[in-house]
Amino acid sequence: MNKNKLSEATFERLTALKSYKLISVKKRRLRATGRGFNFLKSENKQYYLGKILLTDKYRRTKHPDVFLACYREFVTTSEEKRASIRKSIFSGRGDEDEDLSEEDFTSYREFIENVAKRCGRADDIVGKVCDLALRNTIVGTIAPIDLPVEELSQIVAEFDALEKFFLTSDPGKTDLEANSEGITTLVIDNMLELHLEDVVRRNFHQLFPDLEIVDKNQHYRTRDGTYIDIFCKHKQDDKYTVIELKRDKPPSNALVQLLDYMNQIMEEFDTKKVAGILICKEIDRRTKSALGAIQGSLPEDSNISVIEFNLKMEYSCM
Repeated sequence: MNKNKLSEATFERLTALKSYKLISVKKRRLRATGRGFNFLKSENKQYYLGKILLTDKYRRTKHPDVFLACYREFVTTSEEKRASIRKSIFSGRGDEDEDLSEEDFTSYREFIENVAKRCGRADDIVGKVCDLALRNTIVGTIAPIDLPVEELSQIVAEFDALEKFFLTSDPGKTDLEANSEGITTLVIDNMLELHLEDVVRRNFHQLFPDLEIVDKNQHYRTRDGTYIDIFCKHKQDDKYTVIELKRDKPPSNALVQLLDYMNQIMEEFDTKKVAGILICKEIDRRTKSALGAIQGSLPEDSNISVIEFNLKMEYSCM
């Protein structure tokens, strides 16, 4: 391998690792993230990567029903037809330039038609969503279509279990109450960390009855090019709220990030009415101390609150 090819290959892999958030770059040094260490400790690394990849794609798709229908159909398709579907999706892209047979074309069309039946959508929308769902969008990353079908099936089953939970849950019977200290707790059992944002969005009206989401259910992109997890606004006035969710990073680092996002929104919308909510596993002494110092220096109409959660998905508003 010559120097140019080695350089390109190295760049692709570093880009992939950073995109998966397995590493971070700080002061020109590469560091493994909490997710990166968990990946190294994972017994099934293919499953771990697949879960990250599909969850990220699911969060960003504008058609989650088609996305899930695509994978439900794909994991139940025969190995031969999966190979034909792969050839159809990657045909004409770089090294994947292969001539499609009539059988390949037929298999792909049948696949799209079956997905369309599952979700009751038009074929043209289904084809576009399936194409994005099954192939890689970042150089150097693995395409979901190339993951072992056993791992894909397990991940799809977990998504199905999550979907079933929300479809069968009765919001009126959810365990949502305030204790004597005014702390409200919502308990949802057996949920995974990677579903945190989905849980918050689907139960948003219960967790934050005074707020409404204004980011059209996708991460809001600021002028500076950063992405806010959940961007919302108070129903009664013009006060914006930035919600930052952190599953792995220390809360003190997340607090700095939240302040940065709040400041960006203040500048972008020319307002001082911006609140911040940090949702994290646990707030430590250092973060509590920093939060106390910060609150006094924020504009009059701004404030920051913290919600802690654990793997039992217990939300305690503080």
